[in-house]
Amino acid sequence: MSNWNVLAKLDPLWTILSDPQKKFGGWKPEEFFATGELEAKRVLRMCDSHGLKISYGKFLDFGCGVGRMTRAFSCYFASCTGIDVSENMVNLARDYNRERTHCDFVSSQSTVLPFSDRTFDFVFSVLVLQHLPTRGMILGFIGEFVRVAKENGVIVFQVPIGVPLRRRIQLRRRLWAALSFLAIPKSWLFKAGLAPIQINGVSQQQVEEVATSKGARVQAVERYDASEGGFHSNYYFIVKQSTSPANNK
Repeated sequence: MSNWNVLAKLDPLWTILSDPQKKFGGWKPEEFFATGELEAKRVLRMCDSHGLKISYGKFLDFGCGVGRMTRAFSCYFASCTGIDVSENMVNLARDYNRERTHCDFVSSQSTVLPFSDRTFDFVFSVLVLQHLPTRGMILGFIGEFVRVAKENGVIVFQVPIGVPLRRRIQLRRRLWAALSFLAIPKSWLFKAGLAPIQINGVSQQQVEEVATSKGARVQAVERYDASEGGFHSNYYFIVKQSTSPANNK
């Protein structure tokens, strides 16, 4: 988890949106946050195309980083909460979004979200679950998304269905770990092209089984980005089922 705090100091915007041409501080903040606005519009359009009815009350952004998507969705929702494992990222999110008074940012390293059941109208995550260390953690947080969503709340997240062999080797991450152990400064490792970022994935079947077992319905599944090539990931559009007898008639 401390690696994300390190990356937040070295190059936070590139860490979140890793365009090779934007490394070493190449992102301009206004350009960076504009990508979030475009993605939020795309997600809401997809929700509408799949017949999802959204209540624009409370919004949760899991793995918020510096608040790229929290900020974007704050144009639509009454209150937005961003949560991230990195305290440094959360501090940056607060700085970048201080004028967004209806945005709140919290840091947590727990595998249980620090929110009550049925809190949020919309739960969202993109380019985050894939960086969790195990498939079990990914599935566990998907279950948490369902838990904290309100009845009939919408849950949208992106996650790879698998990782190609060449990406599973993750040589740059392994070299980062080995050289860090030898006390080589992490800033040197980063400049040399190394990074501790790992990639993981879970099958569509596993996602759907977990969502269903926790009381949700998978409304739709869409390819996240056709340009990913062999690295295939999906956007999942899920609805928390109502447990009220009156609503189940």
